[in-house]
This record gives sequence, structure tokens and C-alpha cells, in this order.
Amino acid sequence: MFGPSHYVPILRWKQAERYALRYLHAEDRKRITPLIELTPTIFKSPTKDQQEPELLDAAQVLERQAKKLLEACGNCPFFLDLRHVAVEVPRVQGKMHALEYIAEIGRNYKLALVPVTGFSRTKTYQSSVAGVLRKDGRGVCLRITPPEILQSGIANAIRTFLKSINLGAESVHLLVDYEANDPADPDPQSLLARIPDLDKWQTLSVASGAFPVDLQGFQPGNSKIPRNDWLVWRRTVSHGKNRLRKPSFSDYTIQYGLYKEPVEGCNPSPSIRYTLDEEWLIMRGEASRGRTTSNQTEIRPGREQWNSHAQLLCDDDLFYGESFSWGDAFIRERSVNKENHGSPEIWLRAGINHHMTVVSRQIANLNVA
Repeated sequence: MFGPSHYVPILRWKQAERYALRYLHAEDRKRITPLIELTPTIFKSPTKDQQEPELLDAAQVLERQAKKLLEACGNCPFFLDLRHVAVEVPRVQGKMHALEYIAEIGRNYKLALVPVTGFSRTKTYQSSVAGVLRKDGRGVCLRITPPEILQSGIANAIRTFLKSINLGAESVHLLVDYEANDPADPDPQSLLARIPDLDKWQTLSVASGAFPVDLQGFQPGNSKIPRNDWLVWRRTVSHGKNRLRKPSFSDYTIQYGLYKEPVEGCNPSPSIRYTLDEEWLIMRGEASRGRTTSNQTEIRPGREQWNSHAQLLCDDDLFYGESFSWGDAFIRERSVNKENHGSPEIWLRAGINHHMTVVSRQIANLNVA
């Protein structure tokens, strides 16, 4: 399906991620196979005034999501993981897990969906993966973590898994997922060396997320963070003495590597997350919503800070140029359009779109064999 010159971004399926993927330039999109995660929030109604969210009709939610997957992915292959979702859809003859249901709808749209699973999934989830596999025949993605690989019985666990789905490694996409990057983690080469028959897997990817959980630790102004997930992978595939199979690069774009919903009612600062060759540039503003006391409201800078950030970035040599990606064109437009500030979602959309463009071209230019 693909080799080490390919990119596997892990996207939690919200509006920013959907449009960031949809707006990629065609040539960049060809070098990308996303791993898409549905999240529990899509099955709940929006809330106001701390009310309890209502559960939405799961079948209707999944039907809408299938259409959104078609809009963003067309008929290009993508991995779909519902590990955060424990939803079953009522059927005439019982119930069907959300994964099987969305795969069923996806067949009408000719979606090239490849289900994702792991060792610790429930029996219901594994059964749904097997059902999708039988009907579609596109194989499966096995997502495993460093602690699982470091266990003494990893070879036996892999053999048992392959036997349970009646597939050989050549039909399985293997993803080694570090999740949130930790300097104390074992290096990818030592982990990959523990996996049996490494050259037989249909594809091999290593995922990691080095972006921090949020921006609260940054002062207003400009800061830079090393892209350690990218730097570690690049060392891995560039190591001259490494005779192991070279993995594709996978990351969590400009999001934290562990799934975590924002705190409801939080007061985010108007900030830009901008990917550079080896670092992320953080242009952080001040929280835009003031505090109200008994007699007055604190006055703070508002969403116009985004426009100011955009103007400063566009005047800097670090800016990639408005033709580089949809995200960069958006930043340029906001640098001159001071009336329209945007929202946290659309600025995250621009940052993710720019990031995926940077990474896909970096990988292509490395000429990894």
C-alpha cells in the first residue's frame, strides 16, 4: 500500500481536522493515508449552562459521519479507529457496533475504509473488526504500544492475533504508537527489532505526538518547541547502520498524543500553532474573555490578536508563503483582513492543514528508500 515515503497523520474527527484534510493540495493528499479517530462527543448534543448533554441517535450520527468521511477522503484509503467509542446501533435483529454500522454505510459511498484494532479491544469491538474484514477484504491495521512490544510474549501475542483474524502479516498494517512523546521511551529501532517478521507486514508506521497537552505553560508572545516526534523518526530512517525495515512517519499533528477533551467553559487564548522544519512556532495571545467582578469587567485583548499574530508571521522569514497550503493562504488573508478574526476551530484547521503539508513534503524530499 505504501512505504516509508508516506505520511500517516492521526486525526480526531472534529471539524478542524475534517476541513484541514479536505483542503490539502491534491499532490500532498496523495502522500497521506490518515488514521481517523471518532470521539464520543459527536454522539452528544451541545450543552449550555452546564446542562447534561443528551445522547443523539447513533445511527443518524454515523450516517452524517460517513458523508463527512466521503467529503474529506473521497475514495482514497484511510484507517478508522473507534477505540474511544463504545456505541451500538439498534438493528431489526439485534445490535451492531458503530464500526460495523459506519462500514456498512460506507460501502454505499465506496469508502476505502480499513478498520483499526489492538490487543486490548473488547470482544464486541474485535467481532465488529472481523465482520468488516470479511465483507471488505481490505485488511486491518494493528495498533500496538511500546509497553506491549516490551512484554516477553509479544511474538506469541502477534501470532495469536493473526490467527484470530485468519490473516497473515502481509495483509495487516502495523502501527507502533508511542502516543505522547516521552524522552525516556525506548528508541524505535530497539522496539522494531523485537517484532517478528518485520518485513512481511503490508505497511509499517511509527506514531508519536510531541506537541504539549495545551499552551498554558507558555507566556504571551513567541516560543518554539522542538518537533521531537519528527526528529526521532528522521534519525531512525537516516541511520546508515540500520538494516531494519524503515517505517513510515505518523504523528498527532499539532495536537496532544493522548485523547483529552478541552475543559468545558475554558478561556483559550487567541494563538497560532505553526509548524517549521524542526520546531513549532507558538504565537500565544492573552485570554480574550475578561473576568467579571461585582462592579466591573476586566478588559482584555480580544480575538483581534489573531490578526496581529498573522501580520507578524507573514512579515517574518519563517512564513512559508500564501501559496504553500490552504492554511497559509488563510493566515495571509487574516493578516490584511482586520475585521474578520476567526475562531479557535478555524485557526486550528489552518495550523493542521499547514502541518500536514509541511510533513508530507519533508518526507517526500528525504527520498527514504
